[in-house]
Amino acid sequence: MRSIVFFKKCASLVILFFLFDFIISILLITGLNKYHGFEHNPEVLINGSSMTMSGFNRKDIENNTGMHISAYALEGVSVNDRFAMINHFFHMYPNGLKTLVYEVNPVLFSNKKTSENTYTLFYPYMDDSSINEYIFENANIREYFINKIIRTKRFDPHTNRLIMMGYLNKFENLKNNTLDSSRILQMIHKKDQVEITLEQYNIEIFEKTMHLILSHNASIILVMMPMHISKLETFKKESYENLCNYLEHYSSLSDNIKFLDLNQDSLIFNPHYFSDPLHFNVYGQRKITELISSYLVEN
Repeated sequence: MRSIVFFKKCASLVILFFLFDFIISILLITGLNKYHGFEHNPEVLINGSSMTMSGFNRKDIENNTGMHISAYALEGVSVNDRFAMINHFFHMYPNGLKTLVYEVNPVLFSNKKTSENTYTLFYPYMDDSSINEYIFENANIREYFINKIIRTKRFDPHTNRLIMMGYLNKFENLKNNTLDSSRILQMIHKKDQVEITLEQYNIEIFEKTMHLILSHNASIILVMMPMHISKLETFKKESYENLCNYLEHYSSLSDNIKFLDLNQDSLIFNPHYFSDPLHFNVYGQRKITELISSYLVEN
């Protein structure tokens, strides 16, 4: 008799655990959807990495253009991760997207990883079949099933910060520090040393992504995110030109693809726009947000 009572208590605790786990996960995923702007079918989707996260204020772009904007950007993502993100988006909203702003940068086609295990960033969305498959291909079996069973395990502290920003409706860059002279000098010493590589495998994934977007009748704006001149000049000039030439040529093949290089003098020479050589602070974000808003309206 005691064993039956004990079993019932254990069963009740397990049921309560999974019930609370489910309820909390719903609250968390709702906040994350608010941050990305996934509550409604958007007219414009912005996709990119941390450069996009620091450079664009989604809510201000909405206010400036009168369009509904979604921003699906995560730190350290590769061209392969980006395909998974866009495929995931079209699983949610197969129709209605007019324009996709796709961040490009000098390491997009290289094999250099800016972050390890980026698949873990997608755990909150593993209920989506395409994301689930992507995680299954990359995670170990134990890790996969733990996150599959315990839903709140899918959310890490970084993701929780985005969730909080979503609920608070705050999309402004939190950094207001500016680039100091010592960081600039470090970059100057590395001038013309970094080769930009165009790996064929990554180019094929990129072009596959472009075909996916065009198949959903959306136009594409390839945006080269600006960086401080000291960082830009660390890349070998010829290899940077080769990258831009490829993007210009590829965009010329379709009337629905445009290439916008934001490495403009008015941006890249001003250290007060940057928190580090690659990323904008709040002041730079306001400038970039104005530029992309104007471009969207004009085009």
